[in-house]
Amino acid sequence: MTAMGRTAALHIAFWQYDPWYRRAWLVWPQVTAILLAIWLLVGLPEAAIPLGNWAKPADCTNALTPGCATTRHAVHVWDDDEVAKPTIANQITVNVDRSTFRSSAADDQPKLTAALGAYYRFDWAKTIDILKSANASDPNVQFVTALALLIPNSTDQARNAQALLREAAAGGNRQAGSVLGRVFFVGAGGLPKDEMAGRKLIDDAVAAGEPYAMRLAAAGYVSGEFGGTLDTVKAVDLLRRSADGGDLIAMAQLAYCIDTGRGGLNRDAAKTLDYLRRAADAGFDGAQLTLARWFRDRYGNQENADLSEAIKWFERSYHQGHSIYAAGELAYVHRYARAAPWFDTKRSFELFQVCAAYRNAYCHYWLARAYHDGAGTARDYTQAYAHYTVAKQLGRQDAAPLLQKLDDFLQPDIKTSATELAKSISAALKPAPRPIRLETAETEAAGSPPWPDPTPRPASP
Repeated sequence: MTAMGRTAALHIAFWQYDPWYRRAWLVWPQVTAILLAIWLLVGLPEAAIPLGNWAKPADCTNALTPGCATTRHAVHVWDDDEVAKPTIANQITVNVDRSTFRSSAADDQPKLTAALGAYYRFDWAKTIDILKSANASDPNVQFVTALALLIPNSTDQARNAQALLREAAAGGNRQAGSVLGRVFFVGAGGLPKDEMAGRKLIDDAVAAGEPYAMRLAAAGYVSGEFGGTLDTVKAVDLLRRSADGGDLIAMAQLAYCIDTGRGGLNRDAAKTLDYLRRAADAGFDGAQLTLARWFRDRYGNQENADLSEAIKWFERSYHQGHSIYAAGELAYVHRYARAAPWFDTKRSFELFQVCAAYRNAYCHYWLARAYHDGAGTARDYTQAYAHYTVAKQLGRQDAAPLLQKLDDFLQPDIKTSATELAKSISAALKPAPRPIRLETAETEAAGSPPWPDPTPRPASP
C-alpha cells in the first residue's frame, strides 16, 4: 500500500472510532481562521506613508494598510477664512465688474483697467495716481478710486472713500452701494459704524441682484451678524445666486458648503470640484491652492497616480498669483514625487531658493533638507546647518533634531562658519509678498513678479 493509501485508511479508522479526532477536524480550522484574522487586524507592521516620503509608495496589496485609497481619502483644506469662516468684515475681496467700464469715456477705459490691475496687486497709490487724469465725475472712476482709498484705512481716506462711493452709487455703479454698505456695517478708518444703514444698503443691492451684496448678506446670515439670525439655508441660496452672477469668492464659498453639507446641501464631490475649478480658472488664488493641495494629497494617499493637475494649479498660483506659499509647496511636490516627469530635484531646489529669500520657515527647512540630502544640488552641510538654524528661528520645530545631528559631527570651524551664514541670511530676509487674490490680465500687465523665476513657465495645456 502506498503512503497516501495508508494515510487515508488511518484517517477513516480514526474518524469512525475516535470522537476527539472528529472534533479536532471541526475546531482547528475555526481557531486557525480566528488567529489569522487577529494577525491581519493588529499584527501587521505600520506601513503608513510618512509625509515627505512619497518616493516610497505604500504597499496597498492589503486593504488595511494605512495610506491606501480604501482607508484614507484626501480632503479639501479650507484654510482661507474669507471662504471657510465668512463674516461681513472679512469679505474684503471685491470682484470688480469690469463690464461697467464700457459706460466710461473711451480715453478713460484703459486707465480704469490699468488702475484695477494695480489695485489687485495692492499698489493703491498707483491706482489713485493712474485715475487722477480720468473724469472725476465718472461713477466707475469714483468707485475704483474709493476702493484704493479704503485699504490704507486712515480716517481721512475712509471719509473720502465714503463720499466717492455715495456719488458712484447715485451715478449708477451697482457695486458701489454694496461696498458702502459693508463700510457702514463694520466701520472703517476709525469712523463710527452704522449697522442699520449698512444693512439697508446691502439688502437693497441684493434686491437689485448685485453679486457682491449677496455674498455679504450670506456672510451676515452665516455669522449671525444680521440681528443674531443664523440661517444657513438662506446663506446658501444667496451664495448660489452670487456664484451664478460671477463672484469668484462666492463660487469657492459655495464649494465649501457643498463639501461640508452646510445649509442642508447634499455633499457632492463633483459639484465641489466644479465650483472650485470655475473660481480657479477665473483667477481666484484661494481656489487654486485648495485644488492643488487636494490633488497633491490624493497622489500622496495613493488615490491617484497623476500629479499634473496639482502642479498646474501650484504653477498658476505661483506665476500669476505671486504666491510664495505656492512656490514652496510646488518645490516640495517636485522633490517627493514618485516618478518622472514630476520628480525633479533640480526644479525643486531652484524653487526653494526663490522662496527662501523671505521669512518663511517652511522654505528654509526644506532648502536645508535639500543641502543635507544632496537633492538637486551638491551636499553642503554648512548651508544645511545655516538654513536649519533660520528655519528653527522662524518657528519650525522639526528643524531642531536635524540641526542637532549636524551639530554632533561637524567640525567647530564649520559650525562657526554656518552660524555666521545663518545670521547673514536672517538679516537679509524680506517679508513674504502678499499673494494676488484675483488674477486678471490687468494684474499681469501691471508689473513683473517680485522675484526672478529660475526657469521658464511651462506652456499651458
